[in-house]
Amino acid sequence: MGHVDHGKTTLLDWLRKSSIVATEHGGITQHIGAFSVTMPSGKIITFLDTPGHSAFLSMRERGANVTDIVILVVAADDSVKPQTIEAIKHAKAANVPIIVAINKIDKEGSDIGGVKQDLAKNGVDIEDFGGDTQVVLVSGKTGQGMEGLEEATATLSEVLDMRAETDGPCEGWVLEAGTEKRGRVATVLVNRGTLRPGDIIVAGQTWAKVRSLINEHGFGVEFAAPGTPVTVDGWRDQPLAGDSVIQAASEVCLPYLPQNSNYLYSPQGKAKIAINFRMEKAERLRQAADMEAVNNQRRAQREKEAAEKEIRERALAENKDPDAAVAASEKLAAESRKKYEVVNFIVKGDVAGSVEAVVEAVSPLGNEEVGAKVIRSSFGAVTEFDIDHAAAAEGEFLSPTHPPPLAQNLIK
Repeated sequence: MGHVDHGKTTLLDWLRKSSIVATEHGGITQHIGAFSVTMPSGKIITFLDTPGHSAFLSMRERGANVTDIVILVVAADDSVKPQTIEAIKHAKAANVPIIVAINKIDKEGSDIGGVKQDLAKNGVDIEDFGGDTQVVLVSGKTGQGMEGLEEATATLSEVLDMRAETDGPCEGWVLEAGTEKRGRVATVLVNRGTLRPGDIIVAGQTWAKVRSLINEHGFGVEFAAPGTPVTVDGWRDQPLAGDSVIQAASEVCLPYLPQNSNYLYSPQGKAKIAINFRMEKAERLRQAADMEAVNNQRRAQREKEAAEKEIRERALAENKDPDAAVAASEKLAAESRKKYEVVNFIVKGDVAGSVEAVVEAVSPLGNEEVGAKVIRSSFGAVTEFDIDHAAAAEGEFLSPTHPPPLAQNLIK
């Protein structure tokens, strides 16, 4: 984790001897990438490469919540930045230990001492100043200090006795979700148990019978042990990034269902019971939100009636026409409302995490004259319905997979 352009993905490139940065738009990581790296010692470490740009705040928070150790990457020539401070807060809120990797130490203008002081000012108790947070000096381009980073990570995991059960029901997290040619897919990080094709898993308000497990290199694997990220297909509906994944039991027996029912003894039955419960809970929350909106509307109507009554009483006291005073007041309010315009947006992206980040970045935009409203957001390929909906709503079409000029031409 760390600030944008501090070299997080470059470090992984060196570890994997790959070139992911070249494939990223603008050189900025826009997804949570999960990669298992075999270190020179033979140990396997799974890295989550979280975006550093401010627009991807929720994705970084999600990354901190599913990891065992946070490697905080800070550029030696740029020191602590806003997203660095956010990453520190996320790690502390999730109660996850931190290892600081000071990157770009071979770059001109680097100030390692200044970086350490800035870290200490922001609540990172590094070992040099009597704390317990390890600091490793590295270079993503030359590979300097990489062995030290591996040793620090392995040592911390051993000290904290980080281990997971390989037996029993599988548990994990959905890191990212999207739609590909083979259907709905989701990147799942297993943190307990072993996931195999044919297993029934539940995530959020959907479930899947796992058809295949694909690793980060695009190859099929027979199983995924704890700490292994895999792409899972076979979902009935699209899961959401950040959903917890649990494996459905092979049997279930409920007293209020017939004992001879095949539904009781099927994994699908257990999955559907869990999903129905979650959907009912979500529906109750939606109904509560709708009731709150109705109450707010009624409250606004009562306030309006009280204001009109006050205007009439004031007009009578001043020997004026009460109805004319109310009409003039409503006219002024209508003119004030006309000055404020709302721009509708439809957001479309390749994966759920990017769409979520764009929606959170666009929604709060505005001032006293204009505001933004996201009327619909989804991920997947751009369809004719998306364009027609944007045209009907007289809105702007935002798509990370298409540049704005193309989207505007499609709307026209």
